[in-house]
Amino acid sequence: MFWKNENSIEPKKNFRLEIEKYYYGISNNRIPEELLNGIIEKVTDQIYRDYKCFWGQYPKSRKRYSKLKLEDLDHDFVNYRIMDFLKEKNLCEYRNFLKVLFRMNDLELEEYEKMKYLYETK
Repeated sequence: MFWKNENSIEPKKNFRLEIEKYYYGISNNRIPEELLNGIIEKVTDQIYRDYKCFWGQYPKSRKRYSKLKLEDLDHDFVNYRIMDFLKEKNLCEYRNFLKVLFRMNDLELEEYEKMKYLYETK
């Protein structure tokens, strides 16, 4: 989607399209579409809200926060939100979905969950 204006933040629909493309590429049809769309909606809402906040809060960094950077989707806070979302769904296979989305094996995901627990309980 074409957008070129450093004096404002990119439209939310552009964020969603990029996030959708990113997660559909990672999932490669291994996560149910309805569930994946829920994840995409949660992530889009969070990232867009954060970008709008940072865009206003850090005027010297407006260029940085005017357009989505895909590497921000690998941030722990985004992943924690995805973890919480999937756990709330009460799915027995939620860990398998997390391994797909985070590109982790069982051991890596176990360590990541420990790290999240330690962060949240400090």
